[in-house]
Amino acid sequence: MGAYDFNFDLSADETFVPNPEQVRALQALMPREPFALAPKVEDRAAWGRWQEDPFGRRLLAAARELAAQPFPEYNNTTWLASLEQQSVTQINAALTLARKRQMVFLLAEAVFDQGEFLGLIDTDAQAISRLNTWTHPGNDLKRLNYDRKTEEPDLVTVHFSETLALTDYILGSRLPAPLRALIREQTQRRLFQPLRQRIETGRDLYWWIIVKHNWSSVCLFCTAHAAVALLPDPAERAWWLAFAQANVINFRDSFTDDGFCTEGVSYWGYGFGHYIFMSELLRCATGNAVDLLAEPKMARAARFPLRTEIQPGVYPAFADCILDACPPLWARLWPDNRLGTPPLPVAPVPAGVDPLADLGFGVEALLWMFRTRAPRQPVQPVTPPALRNWFEQSALLICRPAPATTRRLSATFLGGNNGVNHNHNDLGTFTVVLDGRSLLLDPGLETYSYRTFSEKRYDSQLLNSYGHPVPRVAGRLQEAGAEYRTRVLAKEFTADTDRMVLDLRGAYNVPTLRKLEREFLFDRRGAGSLTITDRVEFSEPSAFESALISLGQATIEGSRIRLDDGKAALNAEVSCEGAALEFSTDTITQPPHPTRVALRCQGEVRTAVIRTVLRPA
Repeated sequence: MGAYDFNFDLSADETFVPNPEQVRALQALMPREPFALAPKVEDRAAWGRWQEDPFGRRLLAAARELAAQPFPEYNNTTWLASLEQQSVTQINAALTLARKRQMVFLLAEAVFDQGEFLGLIDTDAQAISRLNTWTHPGNDLKRLNYDRKTEEPDLVTVHFSETLALTDYILGSRLPAPLRALIREQTQRRLFQPLRQRIETGRDLYWWIIVKHNWSSVCLFCTAHAAVALLPDPAERAWWLAFAQANVINFRDSFTDDGFCTEGVSYWGYGFGHYIFMSELLRCATGNAVDLLAEPKMARAARFPLRTEIQPGVYPAFADCILDACPPLWARLWPDNRLGTPPLPVAPVPAGVDPLADLGFGVEALLWMFRTRAPRQPVQPVTPPALRNWFEQSALLICRPAPATTRRLSATFLGGNNGVNHNHNDLGTFTVVLDGRSLLLDPGLETYSYRTFSEKRYDSQLLNSYGHPVPRVAGRLQEAGAEYRTRVLAKEFTADTDRMVLDLRGAYNVPTLRKLEREFLFDRRGAGSLTITDRVEFSEPSAFESALISLGQATIEGSRIRLDDGKAALNAEVSCEGAALEFSTDTITQPPHPTRVALRCQGEVRTAVIRTVLRPA
């Protein structure tokens, strides 16, 4: 579907058909009737309690606001226009609104049970059923799905299917018979039948079954939830749940053993959020006999936001991550609030912290409403921020100030390789946060387009190394691929300082490059400081430059650069050994258009050292 995603065939001795013994074991534990992560509408004690809650009132207001609007322009015309114009702007906006309507109308009708939104639920489902394909045009570049030559379920397909199945399960007794029949026909034709046929034949299998990123958890959970909520045959429900359980291991494998998410903070919320959903579905199905979050590795993955928070509410934006990304509060709090015993010592969340205030109207709402111990009395771990967090397998270091540091200065430093999920060519990148402001940063993702996941991905300055604070070597940028990687040459962590040295030579395809080392020295004493030192050697004279990336104003005075965003400021003192130093500024071509300050050796050099000392202004 993307440039590097291909369906595949299995050899004769391979199969993804779930183990019959596992299917029988699950069936023996599962409820005899269809089930879901929420009760049916008839359970008025469960649903009705939310009518006077602020969440319920917010839900009703959202439903009425959406009800006053026509169904969005999510239709075959918009689908074709997206493909013809190579633009996802209009269709993504319409798709987001169509999906929001599905869940908001469902939840509002279940909570208030007045029939107010049943007509819209019906007409919206009919509108969705008229689409030639539910597969996104970006995943159907040859129009094979649109022209109905094949069915290749993608994220859109599984989300639509799951929500329709939930609608039937929760509101079934309130829905007209033709709508319930339509839901069954659509989900069978677009999801269950084509997927099961491929699983059983081992031919033309969908690539997302084996990927190690968010598509795995999302597609598997949505398929399994739709199946257990909708399908009448207990054995078939168990078959789909066993299939999902067996293959979600691929998503688990996307995390390093220390719980690091290479997809970044934004996709942790999406991918790991659906892994949480999958875990709860299995707990619900088996009476807590199966608990995916009990696995030590995934218990660590659940604490990924706790360990990557640079300063309160500030997270690194590596990979395809929005700049102000903040993992969903419900997901951060989930391990300590789900039904059962908290794994860590906990205390009430601070006054004013309300997971329901910003809760989306998706499956996460069902979990918080019905699968937490006390949804209105959440708790959180009693764990003060550490001086540092070190993810060794991905070479990510997060440094925080000491209690005695007079300014809130923090920094991050990233190594690893350029072949991770949602990769940016950014080896050696660093960020600096002062008093809650990201003054030197990784600029995050670009606005998604047809190019983003094509072979032209690294034409983008936000995704290639030009838009990151890393060297440009002999005029060349870093290369993409897992073979382009760093080595940790040294690391020393103390109460006062954290020092790390990366060998960056392996990130570049420059035959004349003999040595390229970047030293990161974070000092907690006084107001705090960060020193970045780049040491380079060539076999013949070559161009060399380093860079700073900022959304603030960059003012250059002699060898000093002031970086100021209006609320906080850094001073950068830059020196160079082996050549005179020159500065230039450039604006990155993609939004949010950060400034790139080049720290360049004048002329070509055989050896050089560029040192940048950053201190609070």
